[in-house]
Amino acid sequence: MPIEFSRRAEQVFSPAFRARVLQIYSHFPELQDKRIVCGSMRRRGWIEGTATGWTSPPVFRLQANVSNYTIAHELTHLVQGNGSGVPHGEVACDIWTVDRMPAELLDQRPYYLLKNCRVDWKQDKAAVKELCRQAIEIRKTQRTYIVWLQGQIKKLGKSSRIR
Repeated sequence: MPIEFSRRAEQVFSPAFRARVLQIYSHFPELQDKRIVCGSMRRRGWIEGTATGWTSPPVFRLQANVSNYTIAHELTHLVQGNGSGVPHGEVACDIWTVDRMPAELLDQRPYYLLKNCRVDWKQDKAAVKELCRQAIEIRKTQRTYIVWLQGQIKKLGKSSRIR
């Protein structure tokens, strides 16, 4: 079942942007059988999207023409919890989003994951993606996976500056 766009989103979002939302949505098989509404939101400071998974139907709202990453991040919020294996929280949302998305669609630096790290996102996104995959595996036995991941990313940032 494809995403339903609200009446306002249909008016504000270009056909190309709606197609991009649907392309990103295709990477979320666990949402495919659910009714989900995508709405539009006005500029509110630095917030580009929101998601509310506990409503019926779940709703996510985006500013027009946001990045692929923001779309995927908000869809990941709709997956979090409920036995999905994706824990709640913004950093966890970033980790699972980076892991899930193909590298070529990761067009924006994950804010919550990298906010205290000096990493060249364009140069190092494949390495960060691999570290996120490893962190998800580590989480199966260690709940300190975020601390481990942030340490690895900081090492990556230091090695990038040395090159």
